[in-house]
Amino acid sequence: MSEGSERRGRLLLERERDVRVTCPNDGWTFAPRYTDGRCPIDGWKAPVDVAPPRFAQIDWFWPTLIAMAVVSILMGVLVVLAYVRA
Repeated sequence: MSEGSERRGRLLLERERDVRVTCPNDGWTFAPRYTDGRCPIDGWKAPVDVAPPRFAQIDWFWPTLIAMAVVSILMGVLVVLAYVRA
């Protein structure tokens, strides 16, 4: 493998480091990502963007259920076609 492809692969696997903020009221250091941007002790709001990634905001239950239903119907059609043509 070339050095460039190894570096690209490493960059894909690395996670972005969590932003850590220190509350000025109590000195508590926390990751606002897990506390909706607020200090867990006194509720101070951190001045950082804590919106989750776009795909983390989607409820994947219904799209997955629909995809499995479509695949199941297609598999059923294939089985019937294979049975009829055999």
